[in-house]
Amino acid sequence: MYYFRSLLLALFATLCLPANAEEVTFNLVTENFPPYNMSVNDAEFEHRPEDITGLITDVVKQIFTKAKIGYTMKLRNWSYAYNYAQRKEFRGVFGTTLTDARKPLFKWVGPIASDGWVLYAKGGSTIQINSIEDAKKYKIGAYKGDVREQWLLSNGFETSSLDDDALNPKRLQSGQIDLWISGPVSGPYYAAKNGVTNIKPVFTVKETQLYLAVNKETPDEYISKLNEALEKMRSSGELDKITARYR
Repeated sequence: MYYFRSLLLALFATLCLPANAEEVTFNLVTENFPPYNMSVNDAEFEHRPEDITGLITDVVKQIFTKAKIGYTMKLRNWSYAYNYAQRKEFRGVFGTTLTDARKPLFKWVGPIASDGWVLYAKGGSTIQINSIEDAKKYKIGAYKGDVREQWLLSNGFETSSLDDDALNPKRLQSGQIDLWISGPVSGPYYAAKNGVTNIKPVFTVKETQLYLAVNKETPDEYISKLNEALEKMRSSGELDKITARYR
């Protein structure tokens, strides 16, 4: 009986010990946002890491591999991903813009990649934008429901928005819109994917940084391990090599 009781106590003590990094599994979610995160199969949702690719996805996979921390990964819509990460420790949503409002809601790994709001004109255009106010005399193509479109609408700009942002480069090329607002990476990506090569950036409205946002109940030791792995990738040039593949 004494032996049995001692065995139970030892087992209980073992269960109460903090988990090693190798024994923890993070549950990660992201949205379909090419070329940062996207399905290998052109599907709306994915359930396995091997079926998800993209600039940020590739970086996140390497971060966890180098930190020797396990992970699962799913592709979902943004609203689901963002709320999912807030409900339980060891959950994260990546491709997240760090804002003052969001900062206290998560712990942060990054920055992983840059994004921004860029106004594009078609090649050969004589349009010159020296300040954002100059753009108010032009029709601007945008992605319907996107934060960029919402900002333009609330500030008095003329927009022509679509549910599929990938269609805007051809509209720009054909003259249906004068300018197109997109990202510094996603803009050229969508244009090239649709056979449009003659677009040019004419004004950068703002620059943003994208992160992995981790549930705030996750122990700090894991956030440190992940940030350390990212910094090693940055200093070795590996981060730049991954980014270059998508530009």
